[in-house]
Amino acid sequence: MFYLFPFGRVATADGVIIYGAGEVGQSFVRQLNVLNLFPTIYMADKKFTSPQTIENIRYVPAEEVASLPNYPIVVASVKFGGEISQSLVSQGVSQDRIVTIDSSYALEESQVEPHSYNWNEYYNNAEGHNEVHFHTYLEPLMNKYHFDFSNVLDFACGKGRIAELLSTFSGSLTCVDTNDEAIAYCSERFSNKDNVVCKVSEPESIPVDSGSMSFIYSWDAMVHFDYRSIDYILTEFSRVLKSGGQAVIHHSNAKGHSSFEADKNWRKNPHWRSEFNAQDMAHICQKSGFIIEEQLVIDWGVKSLDCISVIKKR
Repeated sequence: MFYLFPFGRVATADGVIIYGAGEVGQSFVRQLNVLNLFPTIYMADKKFTSPQTIENIRYVPAEEVASLPNYPIVVASVKFGGEISQSLVSQGVSQDRIVTIDSSYALEESQVEPHSYNWNEYYNNAEGHNEVHFHTYLEPLMNKYHFDFSNVLDFACGKGRIAELLSTFSGSLTCVDTNDEAIAYCSERFSNKDNVVCKVSEPESIPVDSGSMSFIYSWDAMVHFDYRSIDYILTEFSRVLKSGGQAVIHHSNAKGHSSFEADKNWRKNPHWRSEFNAQDMAHICQKSGFIIEEQLVIDWGVKSLDCISVIKKR
């Protein structure tokens, strides 16, 4: 079972308090470590007898919650959220600081494949990182390779945070994603831009004509895709790109990592990275009609966790 952190219901703050260190609380902490939204994370539980700090988590006994900083408190329990909330209020905690969850936040394993997982909360919280990512990683590659931006495809665009920047100098920009809510958001976001088209796609099918794209990019999405998915998607990239067209793909480099053993279940790996790496991408490119022009291994919370591959269709 996977328990989704209630991102949109938690007030912005310098820290957060997770009440409950069981399966739900641990699931919350893993998600927060991916996003780095809160500089300070407390975890409170009755089984803790004294405060201690391990890595970035401060563990405290449950009875000390009322004395902690005035951060939002997220109750990590589906069954006992109401009772815990009442107990906290009786200790002097303001009700408006407390966030509880219900069964809609509990997802079965089959519900959370990358293409079917609801990324809307993540999109909202990642929005503020678009300019840093663009100027740090994408812009230097643009200056180096002078990509053809006449017909651009943003694959797995999310809510268009990178498209917002590329739309200013792309001739035509097509944004595709399997998340219909994200595409609806993009359609509204770019409603005043005649050069942007937004389309819902299937997990392994891109709704654009063959040979119609001059450049493809995918940022902070394919890092969760496994070998089989990327193998099929690159076949689609080859179909939609014109001869000589290029692509910039941000993907996982977790497979064979020196610091941990990557699991086939992407949610068990640091920052939810897939069991995939730069060598896998090079192998797929070779058989899919692409030339690897550059592979840039980058840090993403963990050293060498990701890779940016610049590829070109023969």
